[in-house]
Amino acid sequence: MVLTVLLRCLLPALAAAALTCAQPVRLRVLDPHGLPVAGATVEIRHAQAARTLTSDGDGFARGIVTPAEIRVTAAGFEPLLRSLESGSAELVEVRLRTAILRTTVDVVVRDESEPLSPRVGTALEIERNGARTVFDAVERLVPGAFVTRRGMMGYGIATNGTGQVSLRGVGGSPNTGVLIVVDGRPDFQGLMGHPLPDFYSLSDAESVSITEGPASVLYGSNAMGGVVEIQPARPREGVDTRLSTSLGSFLTGLHRFSHGARFERAFYSLAGGVAHTRGERASAAFRSQDASTVLGYDPAPGWKTSLQGRYGHFHVEDPGPVQAPLASSYARVGRGGFSFNLDNAQNRHWGYARLYSVHGRHLITDGFRSVDSTTGFRAQQSFAVRPHLVADAGAEVVRFGGRARNVTTRLDHGEHELHSAAGFTRLQWMPDARTRLNAGLRYDRHSLCGTVVVPEFQVTRSLSANYAVAAGVGRGFRNPTIRELYLFPAPNPKLAPERLWNYQASFQARPRGSLAASVTAYYADLSNVIVTLGRFPNLQLDNAGRALHRGLEGTARWSARPGLHLNAGYAWLHSTNLPPLLPEHKWNYAVEWDARRAFLHLGGMSVGRRFADLTRRRQLGAYTLATLRLSVPLQRGWNAHVTVDNLLNRRYEVLAGYPMPGVNALAGMSFRF
Repeated sequence: MVLTVLLRCLLPALAAAALTCAQPVRLRVLDPHGLPVAGATVEIRHAQAARTLTSDGDGFARGIVTPAEIRVTAAGFEPLLRSLESGSAELVEVRLRTAILRTTVDVVVRDESEPLSPRVGTALEIERNGARTVFDAVERLVPGAFVTRRGMMGYGIATNGTGQVSLRGVGGSPNTGVLIVVDGRPDFQGLMGHPLPDFYSLSDAESVSITEGPASVLYGSNAMGGVVEIQPARPREGVDTRLSTSLGSFLTGLHRFSHGARFERAFYSLAGGVAHTRGERASAAFRSQDASTVLGYDPAPGWKTSLQGRYGHFHVEDPGPVQAPLASSYARVGRGGFSFNLDNAQNRHWGYARLYSVHGRHLITDGFRSVDSTTGFRAQQSFAVRPHLVADAGAEVVRFGGRARNVTTRLDHGEHELHSAAGFTRLQWMPDARTRLNAGLRYDRHSLCGTVVVPEFQVTRSLSANYAVAAGVGRGFRNPTIRELYLFPAPNPKLAPERLWNYQASFQARPRGSLAASVTAYYADLSNVIVTLGRFPNLQLDNAGRALHRGLEGTARWSARPGLHLNAGYAWLHSTNLPPLLPEHKWNYAVEWDARRAFLHLGGMSVGRRFADLTRRRQLGAYTLATLRLSVPLQRGWNAHVTVDNLLNRRYEVLAGYPMPGVNALAGMSFRF
């Protein structure tokens, strides 16, 4: 009722203002040499329509109305994101950078050169579906992904900490089986080996992409189950400033700011965010702040350098399970770091190099204190050896570690440090117009665990312009963390790396331009899994675990009419040793309606029953969640929005003993100038 009244009162009055800003432009897509690119896909999203165009033989795409956000993709080139403002020239030329994007065993998700789009969420798409964090976006984008949580906001760390992301049942608790990659570099806590999900806000994220299945050839340890890649935002042209603020239930707030400018050969950007909530229960508060800055310069055509710095801090409280509530139980974490980046894109070769260092300090009320650091160098270069043969070569060196102690028990865990080095190569060959072969190999050397060799191979065959099949096999691994080797709960310096072999086949179809679908079947064999044996205080960590995962995933997207899109996805996972909290069945679905004067997103997620703990004596019930997001343009660069989560007011638990909030809402404004 409230939304109906809002639409009736606001939309007619605001329509004229939105329409007066519209201006038609022609777009021409060019290659680095200024030659037209035919068949490029131009995805357009703005306040009046959402549509897809294809460039003609002269590289022209007509029918674009500003203001708009566009995404241009073409085989053999990197995707280009750009904003077209009102007042843009009647003819806008864009130049694509030569590249063949990374491919992995999972062609359905990651290979952008295939008929179907990868599971990539841009900043605009993520904002419109109501995601509050990167992990929210991952769970809503991919049916095979599941994220644990315990309340309104704040994943937390240590005992009862959540934010464990699993892909196809692989992730672990804490999450050391799915790697987070930020701007091309791995990101994890040096001592514990897992990411800190409360640091992955959306304040400076341009896009989020997900690789399901092992990605260890490219990224090594911790990428055994897959990779979540976060690409930070960079200014494109001119000066761009954005501000978004929202307030809602339980004094929850999300506030984000970004500002950047690009000049002829230089650019800079600033971004920051604040998130807070009182929580739906006593002692469930959360607050975080993060800020980042980037300075960049182009020393020569095709070369870019930049220096990036970031710092964040969060305070998260744990209310405890309802049967044993906690008071004044909290954790405080501060992390910061920098990276020096070098990117190049020439006619027949392209790549990047990253020199980075990240440091963190952690404080928990049980007396635990730690400092950690991760320092590394990573480089990757691709070469177009022949018109249909591309070779990648790369290397990386990482040193990580830290010191931990407990000031309450006076237990000193000591100072520990490990390092690893690796080299990797991949080949992509198209023997004919319909066949693509990919192969990769990684040689990885760990200072304690020794050497591991990781291969992968896949073949993709286009049956026609709209149908394709693919099959692949790949190996993944995870080295034991410093926590498992030297800290707790029962350190064992003789632990060996975990192993995984993944086999899969997929079918992709686009019977017409408005409909796309895919089906993937996979079989994963996990061995040497590190598990905790015995009972307290006689615990022991050992490589005694094993599991066979079999699964099926399907996705579909249908543009029923201009401005109306329907998305659906389903994942089925059957395991001989299914970890607790992970569902056997999960559905994702959404309806998006661009009504010219407003944008409406109605999304949902259904999760099947799950085991509550390792004993498997108790199950958590299935649940269905619905999210409504309404965005209304007020005038140029101004938008009002409201998000309603758990629209059906369902009672459910993701973590046993932590009831999740009922229906809750956030409303606010966003500005761009």
